[in-house]
This record gives sequence, structure tokens and C-alpha cells, in this order.
Amino acid sequence: MVDPALLNATAATCWTNLGWWETDVQDYAIAARALATRVGEAAPLRAGDVVVDVACGYGDSLAHWVTAFGVARVVGVEPDPAVSAAVRARIAAWGLADRITVVTATAETFDLAAHVPDATAIVCVDAAYHFQSRGAWLARIAESASSGTRIGFSDLAVRDAAVSPPATMPPRTDAASAAPRALRWGAARAGIPAANLWALDDIPDAMTAAGYAAVTVMECGGPILDGFRAHAQRAHGRWWRQPARGGWRALATAWLLGRVRPTLTMVCVGAQVR
Repeated sequence: MVDPALLNATAATCWTNLGWWETDVQDYAIAARALATRVGEAAPLRAGDVVVDVACGYGDSLAHWVTAFGVARVVGVEPDPAVSAAVRARIAAWGLADRITVVTATAETFDLAAHVPDATAIVCVDAAYHFQSRGAWLARIAESASSGTRIGFSDLAVRDAAVSPPATMPPRTDAASAAPRALRWGAARAGIPAANLWALDDIPDAMTAAGYAAVTVMECGGPILDGFRAHAQRAHGRWWRQPARGGWRALATAWLLGRVRPTLTMVCVGAQVR
């Protein structure tokens, strides 16, 4: 884990995503908030929504859905009990305990029908590629959410369509071996299952097969991946001196992105449950 204090300039924010880096942005919190905004727009969130935020981290996105989009209620899903407790304390300090709650669960174990049967939107900022199976997660949402429920998430994607099967299908036996060696090596060390290396061209069909309609896919590797690498170069000296806070991990992430960038990109995906 990378300590949010290493990434964020002040204690007021605890973002931990890769960020959406506009040309003139150098402040990490601004970039991280911008990526959350893109995910919210992919959903698209609107006033009155009941939102489920899967893998919500330290909770900045939870408040963002309320303040930036005017949603009525948010349920965050966070697997780490210690992080969940920290998020609850932050929610209370924000005065938003009546609108935001947190459930300690993984993406795979969270029971949408039991916890949020009235959900109108589901979002996930920069985490789906770490799930045990993105395809299984998407299929489970489609099975348990009401028709018309919107979903928006940012995700990694592979440019070469021969690298991976659609996310809703079992991985081909040759999926891992078909991926470029640097990509396979980097994904394994970053905790990304081989089955989650879905191809950019496969995403619309994979989402449709999983039970979604009105699928939109926006490629955004430049403002996310290239932007984070540029930020890492600027922060190199400070991060290198703080290994205990995850500085070396952040630098390793940027380095790995450089190794696999010709093959790897980023997407913002939006859809509706059929």
C-alpha cells in the first residue's frame, strides 16, 4: 500500500488513484479528483442517485459524489477493516454520516441486493483490474442490480486484441502466454490477474455479453498513465527517500507503466444493466 500522505500535499485529501492529468496540472489531488469526475460522468451520476462505490479506498470519492454530483446517498465498499474505520471517522468529520456509509467487503463478497437494493448507479475508480475476476464482478452486478442501473469505472486495457479473451469468458489457456512478456511480468508484480488483461477492442462485446447495454468506452491512456509517469518523475526525489510510506512502490508502478506502455492503455467505461 502507498500511504496517501505520500501522494497528497495536505492531510485534507487521501486520494490513491493514478489521476487524470490535464496539461497544466501538477497537483496530485486535483488530478485524482479529476479521474473520479470522469468515472462519475461515465456512469453518469445525477442528483438523487443512490451510488455504490466499489473499492472506495480512503473515501475521498464518496464525498465527491455528494458534493460534485449531488447524489442522495452513497455506500462505499472497502475490503480493509482498518481503512473502513478510518473512512467512517472521516465521514463523521465531514458531517455526511446521514448520506454516506461504508461496508467492509471485497468486490466479490459484497451483496448488492442485501445492502443497497435501491442502488441506481455503481462506480469504481481505478481498481477493477485488481479484482479476482473483473468479468465475474461485472456479471454479478448485472444479475443483482435492477434494470437501468448505471455503471462507470476506469480500468486498464490491452491494445492487442490477441492478448486476452473477453472479460466475461473464462481465460483461454494461452491468454497469459500470448501477452507480451513485459506486460505479463509487470501485471503479476502489480497484483493484476492475467484474466483481467482484457483487450480494448473486446470491451463493448464483453460488456454486452455480461448483461449491459448502452456501452461507452473512452480510451484515456495519455492523461492517466502518461500523466502519472510524468508526476512520478517530478516526485522522484521525495518518493525515493520514503520507502516506508510506499515511495518505492509508487516509483516501481511508474517504472512498470513505462515498460508496458506501448501495449497498455486506460479506459473509462460506462453502461446500463439490461
